[in-house]
Amino acid sequence: MSKENRTLYVGLALAALLPLVLGLVLGWSAWITVPLFAAVITGVYQKLMHGTRTPSDHVGVVLDKIGLYPDNPVRALTAHRFAKLIEAAGNPRVAEEVRQKFDAPYPLR
Repeated sequence: MSKENRTLYVGLALAALLPLVLGLVLGWSAWITVPLFAAVITGVYQKLMHGTRTPSDHVGVVLDKIGLYPDNPVRALTAHRFAKLIEAAGNPRVAEEVRQKFDAPYPLR
């Protein structure tokens, strides 16, 4: 387990225990503590299962939704077009990330 993952797990565990400890220390009733605990656990679950998506992950989802799966030869061309649009919008770093992830050819200048 990497140091970053260990730190994440410890932070999430502390976040999950915080409502219970505060409820005990401050004398909150169960109708305050339990929903707060459930909300924190839901957030922890979403963070662990889904993580943080990058812009290239979103491009991949769009390509999958329109039927361009990884075995489709048109996928790289479409990813390249998305990268050009992203670059035209003023985000060259994100466009380069999309090109690298989908092995899209770099535009000729």
